[in-house]
Amino acid sequence: MHKLHSKRFASILLILIVALFAVTASATQVATSTKGMVATAHELASQAGAEILAAGGNAIDAAVAAAFAITVVEPNASSLGGEGYMVLSLADGRDLAIDYRSWSPGHVNLSTSTKPRTGPESTCIPGLVAGLCLALQEHGTMSLSEVLAPAIRLATEGFPLDEVLADRLSDLYGYTDAGTDPVVGPIYFPDGLIPEPGSLVINKDLARALELIAEQGAYAFYRGEIADAIVQAMDGWFTSADLQRYQAVVRDALVSEYRGYTVIGTPPIVAGVVIAEALNILDNFDMSAFTGWDDPAAVHLISQALLLASADRKPYVGDPDFYDLPIDELISEEYASARAGLIDLERAISPTYSAPVGNPDLVHLLIGAAAGEESPSTTQISVLDADGNAVSITQTISSFWGSRDMIPGYGFFMNNELHNFNGYNPDNPDDVNVIGPYKRPRTVIAPTIVRDIDDEVYLVLGTPGAGRIPSTIVETIVNVIDFGMPLEEAIKAPKFCSRVAYKELRMEGGYSAETIAALESLGHIVKATYGELDYYFGGMNAIIVEDGLTIGVGSFRRSGGAASP
Repeated sequence: MHKLHSKRFASILLILIVALFAVTASATQVATSTKGMVATAHELASQAGAEILAAGGNAIDAAVAAAFAITVVEPNASSLGGEGYMVLSLADGRDLAIDYRSWSPGHVNLSTSTKPRTGPESTCIPGLVAGLCLALQEHGTMSLSEVLAPAIRLATEGFPLDEVLADRLSDLYGYTDAGTDPVVGPIYFPDGLIPEPGSLVINKDLARALELIAEQGAYAFYRGEIADAIVQAMDGWFTSADLQRYQAVVRDALVSEYRGYTVIGTPPIVAGVVIAEALNILDNFDMSAFTGWDDPAAVHLISQALLLASADRKPYVGDPDFYDLPIDELISEEYASARAGLIDLERAISPTYSAPVGNPDLVHLLIGAAAGEESPSTTQISVLDADGNAVSITQTISSFWGSRDMIPGYGFFMNNELHNFNGYNPDNPDDVNVIGPYKRPRTVIAPTIVRDIDDEVYLVLGTPGAGRIPSTIVETIVNVIDFGMPLEEAIKAPKFCSRVAYKELRMEGGYSAETIAALESLGHIVKATYGELDYYFGGMNAIIVEDGLTIGVGSFRRSGGAASP
């Protein structure tokens, strides 16, 4: 009998420990702990992360475990064929971001159409596997085989279908002939019919893909047999060279201040700059004068700050590897003060309002600024460990079910991110989001971490919801910091969305008729036809630390859950 190498023995032991905790760990919509926390869009993904914490892993280990697990249990919103962005606040004081946004294939050019929403021609080169592997390699303490064990177990043994995924499967069934599709059908429609909630979902093809990644790392996905399958399924849209070229990138986090709190967000090409600018604008006003989230004066002010910040995003947020972007100027206190001076507390800015940025070297009118049409098929993962390491991840495949192309034999859908680029417009030749080879399309995902005045992690948050993402994050931060609301109530409170692209103030159900009437009297065009806790107003999964107690909250608008070791 051969003697096991000590490192291999340790790995096997850790996997056994993870399996042991899989039996005992549980998740609820709201959880409390002093030992760390995981909050995701599905209780089983939260449980997967908590198992890793319980087995001795850190927040990065747990976040990667949860991120892979969510691709199993929420396949409509996250996939190995997708992408994401990660923000880390490490216990040693470093604030980092990992950019694993997708890239366009190398053959695209200014004449390439950005209109396809399904099929290979809607797809970008996936970044999720590269990003998660990089995070684990640089900041984790466990191996890929250890952190992937929960996801592989879920895919192999199956999980009970929840009502949210059942609804999305119903959509998929209606979109296509998925019930009889030889690739999709056997996994999600085994009887040719839409499965009922509670049915067991097994995806052994995805388990195979995860096992290959556990064994070979990102190589399996970008150079190995999974890469070969992707190239074949994409029918020439990707080449092997496209996949081999892809790299996730470590960037400096975008750091700003709000009322003495430190806000750690995402640099371009995602929407951290919108969060920072909106909060900087609000920092010029005394929010304590308002009664809370339903105060029409508060809604008015916050909506105007968000409108101004969203207007700046169009011309000045693009792929940082292609453009020199004025981000320092956009999040400066001086610029925020100038933007705040444009807000009239007694009259709404027109939703079609446009204004020049503050730096005279960057003056452009924002009227007609084009924008790719973002979609709400996204997911949020928030993790904090007992040592103070925090991770916030937002992952996406753009639309629900992405391009609707499943890779045969490997059980995952590809993204449809290409439509988030702008097509070439000769009237706007300097468009920073125009399509081009090996570029990242712009998006509004914005995972965020907030440290308190003592420089300790206070909030870990983020949400899906497409264009509503910045509004939801800003409103939640204001609810907690300015209005003193418990995190659970801050997330549950009705939300609104203000952005240039919508041309109106969109409001979730739950606002009083008096508030809506007051806003209309201020000149707002209000669209208040959404239900309460509306699915499309996001699915925030967040963590807060108060008086030494860590509280995790899973989404109330989707099937979120929180779990602790």
